[in-house]
Amino acid sequence: MNIAKSFYKPLRLLYANLVNKRFRSKLFLVFLLVTIVPVSVLVSYSYHAIKDQLVRQAVENVGSTMDQINNNIENKLSLYAQLSTLIYLDTELRNYLLNQYKKNDVYVLDAFDYINKSLYKIMAMNPNMKALTIYSDNESLNSDGFFIKHTADLPQTLRDRSFQAEGQLTSFYVTDPATNEKVILLARSLNYLSLNYPYGILAMEISEWELYSLIEKENKNKTIYVADEKGDIITSSTKQAAFRNISDIVPGAAKAGALKDGDVVYGSIRGERSIFVQKSLPNGWKTVVVLPYDALIDQASAASRKMLYISLACLAVAVVLIYWTSQLMTKRFESLLQQIRKVERGNFDVRLPKMGTDEVGQLSFALNKMAVTIQELINDVYKKEIAQKEAEMDSLQAQISPHFLYNTLASISALAIANDTRQSHLMADDLARFYRISLSKGKKSIPIEQEIRLTEHYLAIQQVRFEGLFNVRFALDESLLHYTTPKLILQPFIENCINHAMWDEEGGIGIVIKLMADGGDLVLAVVDDGMGIPRAVMERMLEAPDASVGYGIYNVHKRIQLAFGDRYGVRVHSRLGIGTSVHIRMPMTR
Repeated sequence: MNIAKSFYKPLRLLYANLVNKRFRSKLFLVFLLVTIVPVSVLVSYSYHAIKDQLVRQAVENVGSTMDQINNNIENKLSLYAQLSTLIYLDTELRNYLLNQYKKNDVYVLDAFDYINKSLYKIMAMNPNMKALTIYSDNESLNSDGFFIKHTADLPQTLRDRSFQAEGQLTSFYVTDPATNEKVILLARSLNYLSLNYPYGILAMEISEWELYSLIEKENKNKTIYVADEKGDIITSSTKQAAFRNISDIVPGAAKAGALKDGDVVYGSIRGERSIFVQKSLPNGWKTVVVLPYDALIDQASAASRKMLYISLACLAVAVVLIYWTSQLMTKRFESLLQQIRKVERGNFDVRLPKMGTDEVGQLSFALNKMAVTIQELINDVYKKEIAQKEAEMDSLQAQISPHFLYNTLASISALAIANDTRQSHLMADDLARFYRISLSKGKKSIPIEQEIRLTEHYLAIQQVRFEGLFNVRFALDESLLHYTTPKLILQPFIENCINHAMWDEEGGIGIVIKLMADGGDLVLAVVDDGMGIPRAVMERMLEAPDASVGYGIYNVHKRIQLAFGDRYGVRVHSRLGIGTSVHIRMPMTR
């Protein structure tokens, strides 16, 4: 332990002395040392190591290229698999294929008309598809030699493999005897979904150019081969491949299975040293890339020499310019800049270590102090705003109850004078229930179900006073009743309907109370068929509800906006002589 302390103590003293030196001097000394040593080591090492590095890099790039090629091939095959599925699921086509036709049956014309239109449309959308044929077991359906043929026309091996695949797409690599062109044949058995009984084979012939187009642009400084599961070459980037099978290309050891997915094998083709890399596709096909080893080595040697010359030139220039550029290359500056960017994004949790007594150290100290001060100021302002909003909400909500209480007590007094004691009792009971829910033990929000019950008690009280003058109907989405709402948001609007919208004391007024979902929001609506709102008053309400337009509307609108934000609140629509609808929008909260 003492030996370690005696070793690190001089280093700590040297570091402390260096940190407190003039900024210009210490940056020059540090960065001159940091530049000369790594560049010198890099120049010496790179000359010997760059050859292997370039070879490894080339192999890695080939791996990415092969993954991309394989993905492209899989996507192509998947496209044709989807096309075969469309045909496989076409029930009308299946019915035409399975129907037993009599001699000179006119219905067979409908079958060929539908089959030709369906398959020709698919071929028109896929120009690289050379042929699309359904081989049917139905002998009563004559072959047209193009879209419909009989299963007996297929080789037995192809039929057996297609049926064994049980509805999966099977690929074959064949040569068109007419044109001697390479053709990829994709086959799929057709069967009943319920009985699993095959009634034919769907065959799609695809031009070799379909695969060649996926690799033709990737053949720079390399040769790419695509082979089937047996190793037969389907296509290659050279177009006219000199080999028929992968075993003719890879080294002798690879023929026995040494060439596996992702492995790098070194060998030679006709005396030329090469690197072989192989990757397989899910359907058993293989992608093999051949890299010319000597060409890579030549490039590596040339690159090594260029790097040596450039490094020496850069080192000479760096020694001259290091004094002027060292101020821009310091770790402490980078750390300080990162913390400044955090403050810029609004994150004031700045934790900078002590950076000495030079200019950077003084900046870091000032930044720490500034961040702490700003954070404290923001917290104070934020807390004050929250307290102000809560006080305003309490004040607004407290103003509702006295107004209604006075009207209700006046009604009870009038009834008592008329000696209708039973109605007075019912009215007082509804009033008590109304206030029991509205108080809610000091809670600011209640479930919508309780808000509806509160409204029903209020309506019961008003029915006593305005007996037979209004009719109320509820249209509620009961799945939304468990969500919460600020208290007493429906009562002011129902009071407006009764006191201001009624124009016919004999016919009365109809009121509908709705609860519904709109997008991700809740909407409570109060709709009446009363006299409506005058146009001048309505224009002021559309601009913004305020106390001068209607105290109840203003109160509810303000409370909702204070609770949920400016996006929510009250919207009023009215037509004079037709009626008024009030929509209260708020988020779904529990």
